[in-house]
Order: sequence, then C-alpha cells, then structure tokens
Amino acid sequence: MENTEQLRETIAGMRREIDSLRTENQHAQLLLSALDAVLCTSSDGDLFAGVFQAVVPVFECTSAMVLLEQDKAGAALHCVAASCAELMHHVWPIGPLLHKVLAGRTISSAAHALLDGWPQGLPCALEAAQPALYLPLLIQGRRGLMVLVRDSGANGFDRGHVALARKFSVLGSHVLATQRASLKEAENHRLKELQDKLHTSREALHFRANHDPLTGLPNRAHVQELVTTLIARKPPGAKLALAFINLDDFKRVNDLHGHAAGDALLREVTARVQSQIRQADVFGRINGDEFVIALDPVGQSSDVAQVIQRIRTRLQQPLALHGTQILPSASIGVALYPTHGADYETLRRHADLAMNRAKALGKGSVAFFTPQLGQEARERLTLEQRLRDAVAAGEFCCALQRKVDIRSGAITGFEALARWVDAQGNMRLPGQFLPLASELQLLDDIALQLVADLVRHLPRLDAMFGSDVRYSVNVSPAQAVDAAFMARLTQGLPAGQAQRFIFEITEESLADTGPLEALVLPMLRRAGVRISIDDFGTGYSSLAKLAALTVDELKIDRSLIQTIHQRPRNQLVLRAIESLGTALGLAIVAEGIETEQEREFLLNNTAITVGQGFLFHKPQLIATLVDDGLAALGQSPSRLQAL
Repeated sequence: MENTEQLRETIAGMRREIDSLRTENQHAQLLLSALDAVLCTSSDGDLFAGVFQAVVPVFECTSAMVLLEQDKAGAALHCVAASCAELMHHVWPIGPLLHKVLAGRTISSAAHALLDGWPQGLPCALEAAQPALYLPLLIQGRRGLMVLVRDSGANGFDRGHVALARKFSVLGSHVLATQRASLKEAENHRLKELQDKLHTSREALHFRANHDPLTGLPNRAHVQELVTTLIARKPPGAKLALAFINLDDFKRVNDLHGHAAGDALLREVTARVQSQIRQADVFGRINGDEFVIALDPVGQSSDVAQVIQRIRTRLQQPLALHGTQILPSASIGVALYPTHGADYETLRRHADLAMNRAKALGKGSVAFFTPQLGQEARERLTLEQRLRDAVAAGEFCCALQRKVDIRSGAITGFEALARWVDAQGNMRLPGQFLPLASELQLLDDIALQLVADLVRHLPRLDAMFGSDVRYSVNVSPAQAVDAAFMARLTQGLPAGQAQRFIFEITEESLADTGPLEALVLPMLRRAGVRISIDDFGTGYSSLAKLAALTVDELKIDRSLIQTIHQRPRNQLVLRAIESLGTALGLAIVAEGIETEQEREFLLNNTAITVGQGFLFHKPQLIATLVDDGLAALGQSPSRLQAL
C-alpha cells in the first residue's frame, strides 16, 4: 500500500512538473511573438503599436499606456506611449501604488491609481474599478511603468498574467529603449540575440515538456499526441499496431540492485527496442516500467507478430549491470487499428489488457487483444463495483476450519477464513475475491468485518467448543507492517480475551521487519495476541530474522505436506523445520493435510501433533458449524439461540 501511495505521489509530481514546463513553453512563445512585432517594425514605424498588437490578445486588455520619469528626480511620470493618443505627454503624480511598481513590483489591481492624473473630456474615459495590471520598466536608467487596462466588469488579471507580465516587463524595457534610441543597429543585434536565445529556450522547454528525461523518449502525453496524429492521417483500410510493453520484475531490480541499476536497465531497454523498429515508428515511455510502440504502417497480423517477436528476443538477452548479470524480460500486449480500436486511448487500453494476459501466461510472453479479453475486462469492472458495494454493505463473514490433534482428532483451535455472502445468499470463496480486493485496497475492511463476525458468534462457539479454544486470523504482508491497522484489528477483539487469538503473518512479511519488529509485535505482545508465521518453508526469510522475532508458532506450508510420504527431499526440509521450531520453542502446525497417508507419515516420522486440512474438516460458516455440531450431539440449534 505504501509503495502504491509513493508511486501515486511520484506520478502526480511528474505531472505537475510537465504542466509547469508547458506553461514556461507558452510564455516563451508569447514573448517571441512580441519580439517578432518589434523586429518586424521598420525604423520609422511605431514600435509601441506593434508591441500593443501582441499584448492585447495575450493579456486580454483593451488599452495600454507607458509612463516614464521625466528626470532623475522622479517627481512625476510622463506618458510616452499610449493606445489612446490623447494621453500622450500628460503628467501623473506618483501615488503609493505607482511607487511600489517603480520599485520593481508587478501588481494586479484596479485602475483607481490613475484617476488623479487622468485628463478630463477625453474619449478614452477611465473608471476606478476597471481591472489593471502594472508592470515596472527601466529605460536607459530611468524608471517607468506600463499599465494594461481591461473594460469595466471584466475579470481581474490572474497569477498567470502576473507571472507573464514580470517577463514581459524586461522585454518592454528593451522595446521602449530601442524606440527612444531610434532602433540603433547595436540594439537590433542585441534584440536578435535575445530572440535566438528565446528560440533555443523554447525548443529546450518543448522537448522537456514532451519527453522522458531518463530515456529521451516521448512521454505519456506526447505519445498520445503522436499516435493520434498518425491515426488522423491514415487512409481507409490502412492498419497500425500498438504494442504495450511492461518489464517483468522491474521492482525487484530496483530493490536488489538500486535505482541506478534500474535506470541503466531502462536506458538499455530503450536502446534495444529502438534497434528493432523503424525511425518512423512511435516509441515512448508512459510510466516507470511501461513503454508503448506504434508500428506504422503494418501489413498482416503475422507481420506484426514477427516484429514483436524480434523485440521480445532482443529484450531477453543477458545484461551486465554493476557486476551482476540480469536476465531481463517483458510482457507485451498488442492491439490493431482499426480492428481493436479507432482512437489512441481505446487501442492503449486494449493493448494493456493483452499485456496483462501475457503476464498471466508467464514472464516474457506476448498476447494479442481479443474480444474475449474485452468481455473479461467489463466483467472485472462489474466485479470491482460489486466488491466495493459488498464491503459497504458488510457482506463479508467468517468461516472456520478446525486445527486438530492429528492423533486423537480433538479440536485445538480454528482458523478464521473470509467468505463473501451476498444478499441472495450466494457464497464466494477467497480465491474469487481476495486478489481483486487486495488490488482495490479493500483487505483492511474485509479483515475487520471477519473479526467482527467471529467476535459476535464467540459466545455460541464457546458453548459448543469451550472457552480455551484459540482462533487464528490471517494478516497480509502490507497489514502486518501497518501499525495503525493492526491496532484497529486488536481493538476489535473481545475485552480480556486477546490471548485467545493468533494473528498469522506470512513468511513474506519477514522481508522487511523494521515496522513489524519496532511497532507491531510489541503492541501485540502487550495486548496478549499470539503470532504465527504462516506458509513457512516457501519464502526467503533468514533464520536470523526469525530468531530475532518473538513469534509463537510455525505453520508449515501445504506444498511441503502434500504427498510428503513420497518425497524424500520434502521430508528432509520438514525435519529441518521441526528441529528449528523445537530449538526456538515454537509450536508446529502442519496445514494442508488431505490424505490418511500424509497424516500417518507425520504421526510415525515427526513429533508434529497439530494439523489442519480437508482430511479433518472443510471450512464452514460459523452458524453452519455450530448447527452441525449440535446435530451431531442430537441437540436442537435452539438450545444456543439465547446465547
């Protein structure tokens, strides 16, 4: 969950940076337009008129004027240029607002500061409330300002206008200095150099706004623009292929070798793909480890498949990074225009679906979009909404599976398992909803509903099985290191009975024990909750980490128990785990026992006494479990209804 939030923040930051670069690019273009107006005006022409023609659409103003100090004493300001010719040579007193502008500030205000010096009887009247923008100028060592005015009732100038005005004030100073110097050749040359620099800056800003800084490839927005342009130019019957590439296990490269190695891998992937496509094809990076290729033009699907196969083969060649050999691979999905979509977004979405199918087939696979994939995607969207609604409606409840003494069959505890029972009474098993619930970050709510259902039925369970029975609750790796969630889960346990509950964390949770060891385990210990390591024997946890954590139980993964009597190597691993648990004083539970042969092997060859599996009991909803127990005793379920 934390990695997902960090990724969202990183993407949001990149989008803000791109928006900023695009704004800078627009500002540079507007300044260039104003410079063009200056440089295209003849030496005997009116420079201000040319600049004003550029200013009006940019700032959406209706009139403008330039006021300049007549002498260095700066007692008053004289109008040296104006869109209203009658204002020329009039004098304005320097009030508080104009004084701030002369000091270098760009201010968005109203036109009231000009009223004291406004001549009467002119056709260009002025109202105090008209929006005005004041820009400082410095012309040949003398201070001045430019005032841009909008009609009465128009919106005021916003921050974007103020930001652009600050840049324009520098340009305006040069323009009017040039006018007063009669466009000397040296000034023209200097302005031309400034124009060249702005052109260069604009090109650089345009590239940065539209390309990925690491690989130099077009970014998400620019890829969409380029492919949309390709599609718009396609004649009837012409085809195009869009391939969606996702690197396999890229996060693992970053985690194991560092982000520098990850960056090097991305650059190498870029070079390898570019070596297999044409210069006219569009190739861009749209996300951290995701790329898009638009192959245009293309012939038959078989031709596209050959190109994609070449790319796949090239990507899978070994790569030496920082002294370590990496075997990269990528899952690739392909959609065809116009068969699979008539616009970029549809093609990208369908290629993404095909890529997900390729990932499901195995690393380094390729898949083409099919209508069936589209149908599955629509069904998934429906399921997503139903799952969210089910969480909101509290449709998740608890099923229990017995943990037993494998010798006597006596019940020693239960494992609580989530079940989704909808309003029509239809029940779904965990495999049908937990993976999607994890993607949608709904596991916390489901776990809380499961525990609440278990606690609600605890009196009936105690009456049937006794109050010394313990109950195990599964906790995901993300939940195990989330101290706030674990506190909520613990608070949901019945008062004074936390010691009857076991939280099962998977071996995967031991990969990063920082928060688990520092915050979560001490809190659970204080509450009295016991800790079990679930699915033990399949992960990569170190013995040192296991020894450092004060856990109570190891649950041996079912993959080690299945046909244990026929697999000598699994028997060796099982004995090693048993010895480890004994040395650390941990209880050992074998889960996934489904046959009598498996039970017999554990009885005759190990000291393991507690097991769990379909051989003993299949999970049941609590009400069914209690009712079946009463029926076995020959008693009516109504006997416990009052509890």
